[in-house]
Amino acid sequence: MSDFATNVGNTFCWHELYCANAEEGVKFYTEAFGWGTESMDMGPMGTYPMLNANGMSVAGVFGTAAHADMADVPPHWAIYIAVDDVDAKLAHCQSLGAMLLVGPMDVPTVGRMALMKDPVGATFWLFKGQSE
Repeated sequence: MSDFATNVGNTFCWHELYCANAEEGVKFYTEAFGWGTESMDMGPMGTYPMLNANGMSVAGVFGTAAHADMADVPPHWAIYIAVDDVDAKLAHCQSLGAMLLVGPMDVPTVGRMALMKDPVGATFWLFKGQSE
């Protein structure tokens, strides 16, 4: 994912389905679009299922039911925008009226990210892949 994000620049670089049951989400999208699936070991955070097309991971699936603090999160698709510096872009977005909701945080072997809400109420993740 880091190489893809770097190659496309400041654009939508990842998508993530949030739903109560990750297995049901994976089942629907693999059957509906013929996508494959793979899992990434996230250590103490558990296993992260990903959807792939033509051998390339294109989206992740996050099961909210397994996290008590996410019980009220409705099913939705989240988007990630690739940036060169999460903290600098976060500050710039805040200066334009955006609100920080989660993070910034570092996810080992993945990268740095922060969840923002723009001035009109839509949410998005800032993302910088971990350098290899």
